[in-house]
Amino acid sequence: MFRIVAKRKTWYIISSLLVVLSIASIIILGLRVGVDYNGGSILELKTSKDISEITKKAYEAQEISSFQIKSGGSNTYTIRSKELSNDQKNTLVSEISKEAPDLMELSFDNIGPTVGKDLLNKSIYSVIIAALAIITFIAYAFRKIPKPLSSWKFGTLAVVALMHDLLITLGFISFVGYFYPWMEIDYLFITAMLTIMGFSVHDTIVIYDRLRENFIRNRHKHILDVAEESVNQTLARSINTSITTVIVLLALFILGGTPIRHFVLILMFGITIGTYSSIFVATPLLVSWHKNINKTS
Repeated sequence: MFRIVAKRKTWYIISSLLVVLSIASIIILGLRVGVDYNGGSILELKTSKDISEITKKAYEAQEISSFQIKSGGSNTYTIRSKELSNDQKNTLVSEISKEAPDLMELSFDNIGPTVGKDLLNKSIYSVIIAALAIITFIAYAFRKIPKPLSSWKFGTLAVVALMHDLLITLGFISFVGYFYPWMEIDYLFITAMLTIMGFSVHDTIVIYDRLRENFIRNRHKHILDVAEESVNQTLARSINTSITTVIVLLALFILGGTPIRHFVLILMFGITIGTYSSIFVATPLLVSWHKNINKTS
């Protein structure tokens, strides 16, 4: 049996280091915020010709230095940039169509800073509401846990592990986004973060549920031994589930194309960190909290 919980101080050091590095990356390198939240223009075009270089030259000719081109399925291209006037947009489409006669304009939208800020606020609220809902659900689901354990401890520490996952994932996004413009904060980012929350808390609940069952059957055992046994019983399941999920995501990353590349990469990293925290953070924290309360009492 692996002594995972007994070595919890080692995992705390590793997690603390990852969190500190993530915070440093966010502060120093920053986060690349997309048009969805920062405001700007989204132009969607369709043509059978590869217009990536043509579009780049057209935008640079209009002295638009900050823009991003993403190619999608069905010969579509999505260009995100600062806010454009209709005249600027028409000029750009005209210039590109000179090299691509079959060019079709599918859509053009301007997203103002106010709308972007509103979307960002709603995204933050969605994460907060999800976290509170998770605490409440786990506390209710584990309400029959025998003393001295408390159902609220399970819910609170599951969310602490989630915040650990999200913060480290944000640091990863900041680091990758500094070198690769396609890694940005957009609506897919929020979707990825909520998915990571769901995956991570599901993994944590499986371990906590096994711990509850073992604790009810072996109340005479020390909480450390029960936690150690529970983590080891679910270890293979947690790792195998994550590996199979990441393999599928890796295929999507390679074959899925540019539009979802950042979304899939965030999911791969977040699910990996979520699995780590479920095994090496969530349960060890529960043991530490329980032991500290017993010491003070």
